[in-house]
Amino acid sequence: MMPKFRAWISEADTMANDLKGIDFENETVVLRKLYYEDGFPVETEVFEVEIGNAILMQSTGLRDMNNREIFEGDIITNGKDVMCMKRHNTLGFYVEQKGKVEFIADCAILEEFEEDAKEIADSLEIIGNIYENKGILEEKDEKRK
Repeated sequence: MMPKFRAWISEADTMANDLKGIDFENETVVLRKLYYEDGFPVETEVFEVEIGNAILMQSTGLRDMNNREIFEGDIITNGKDVMCMKRHNTLGFYVEQKGKVEFIADCAILEEFEEDAKEIADSLEIIGNIYENKGILEEKDEKRK
């Protein structure tokens, strides 16, 4: 699977849906932002930003119950708990809920991992991300107190 990324552009306070390339010589990132209307792309904007102003987030390769692609930084729910999708450089993707960590599939047999992960993802729903919807995680923590 070809890695796929999106980026949070801190200086513009916006999410770019598609990483087109990285120019290491000029230290810039080329991004594309798609604008949707009624679920269909209606406009595309391609732009370049300095590497330091783009926070890259990798796709997990999984889709939620609504067939939306799950990226690191997404806030997800299983209908009961609210969690944040994160990525460990060595061990892969995991969810974190109030300091507790759980990997997507705790499976020793590699062939079964992909199937188990997809089954788990089918029960999840993306409800936001940590940059555009910070308040979701904070609200959930406040309700627990």
